[in-house]
Amino acid sequence: MLNKKNLSILTVILAATLWGTTGTVQGLIPDYKEPLVVGAIRLYLAAIYLFLISILFDKKLLSAIFRSPVLIAFSGLFVMLYNMTFFAAILISGVGVGTAITIGSAPIWAILFELIVLKSTHGLNKLIGAILAVTGICVLMLFGDNTDWSNLGAFLALLSGLSYALYSLSTSRIVKEVSHHNTAAWTFLIAAFLSTPVFIFFPSSWMFSNDAIYYLIFLGTFATGIAYSFFTFGLKYLTSSTAVTLSLVEPITAVILAIIILGEFFSISQYLAIMVIILGLYFTSKSEAD
Repeated sequence: MLNKKNLSILTVILAATLWGTTGTVQGLIPDYKEPLVVGAIRLYLAAIYLFLISILFDKKLLSAIFRSPVLIAFSGLFVMLYNMTFFAAILISGVGVGTAITIGSAPIWAILFELIVLKSTHGLNKLIGAILAVTGICVLMLFGDNTDWSNLGAFLALLSGLSYALYSLSTSRIVKEVSHHNTAAWTFLIAAFLSTPVFIFFPSSWMFSNDAIYYLIFLGTFATGIAYSFFTFGLKYLTSSTAVTLSLVEPITAVILAIIILGEFFSISQYLAIMVIILGLYFTSKSEAD
């Protein structure tokens, strides 16, 4: 029988697996889509789903916003920044560079914050796991990308990774006292509200077309709403740095789906990188289990 920590490890991996479908599903949406609008729609649909779940499972719908209003506000802000800066980064630098820097930097940001600000201690297994996983991510994504380097794109990707790490850190504090459903619902409601200006500056009528709407519903409900519900539960029993490192399962899923559904080709070095990531995740999981 799974204990709460092992169950949390499983839910974070499930969340990352769902996140890994995002790139492939977006690739099926017609080219006239606006990536920043896709990011905003994901937040809105996720907020709706998470609120419905919170209404079903939580008696005190306002508990999170009353008990931790500042942390909830920051969590929502960081989720919005993570989504918007990530989509902007991949627009400028390409999927490979943008994803590698964003996902690869997030565990480093989280560990540094825990070490310097929270004065937490980390075992050797966690540090080895993070180093291996981040190295694997860089090889996996960068070897498949032909886009020129952009300082602005790299900066936005680093900001995205930092925002993701800070979201995880702030949320992990909230869910120690409030249900994960309630926490996720309010976080995404705030994030969705903050992303609203995107609809003013970018065309969005295309999202109602038959070629896009079903994919957007999947992205918002499954790849975001359900995924973050799983991830928020994991943050209740895991340290934020562990959860962020385990979420590096995401690009492995993305690679597998890109090969099967989109017919993309990946080199031997990228397959080896996947093995390195899996080894890193093993060390990270072992550090929590111990």
